[in-house]
Amino acid sequence: MSNIEILSHPKPVSMADEWFQLATPDHFWMQWRHQLLGRALKRAGGPIRRALEIGCGHGVARDMVERDFGFAVDGCDLNRMALEMAKPGMGQLFVYDILEQSPSLLGRYDAVFLLDVIEHIQDDAAFLNAALRHLRPHGLLVVNVPANIRLTSDYDRVAGHLRRYTPGSLVNLFDSCGIETGAVWQWGLSLVPLLLARKAILRRANTKNAETILQRGFVPPNRMARLVLHGLKNIETALPFPMPFGTSILAWGRFRSSAVRTD
Repeated sequence: MSNIEILSHPKPVSMADEWFQLATPDHFWMQWRHQLLGRALKRAGGPIRRALEIGCGHGVARDMVERDFGFAVDGCDLNRMALEMAKPGMGQLFVYDILEQSPSLLGRYDAVFLLDVIEHIQDDAAFLNAALRHLRPHGLLVVNVPANIRLTSDYDRVAGHLRRYTPGSLVNLFDSCGIETGAVWQWGLSLVPLLLARKAILRRANTKNAETILQRGFVPPNRMARLVLHGLKNIETALPFPMPFGTSILAWGRFRSSAVRTD
């Protein structure tokens, strides 16, 4: 078990605990998102000495960033059970509600990562403003979210997704929080037919069991499917142009400290 500092009381979150058992470092989707995150870090430039991953869960994304980019990533979540699954890393782990604004963490970080987090939050603008206060001036924000409302299915309900985004809605959210958008990349174009099929299959299955829905919706059913999905990832990430649409959106930007709201 990792050493975890308690800054806030643990609380229930809009995220299924079963997901943490399924989201492993070798999963094609986790690797796909990580490649886009790496591309964003390179494109954004600037030194990163320490980052904060908000909603880090069991710390898999944090581990991958520390391994491949060599800087410390602190992780925070309100789900202590998930944090206890995390491996020790270069950074610290906190049970922490960012809305409580711990003085020891404000203005501390060169980068903040919100990787598939804000779609779980009712007031995403207030949450994003709270996250920005943890950045140093001109710090980097990287956000990943699910895309395309037509892909909404029982999987989203069980996973705790309150919404899916469009590039425009994400840019508008950035603008409302004083973030200057650097890039907005849609990804997972080749997964769109699979998510439409997932939607139909889960509707036909008519099951309320969260673990079953997450298993069917996120885990490839066999070795051949895993190989095909890794192949799709490799093809799409090798293309020299952005996707016109997809199943997810990754965006990054920077803010000026004077733009962050205090209300």
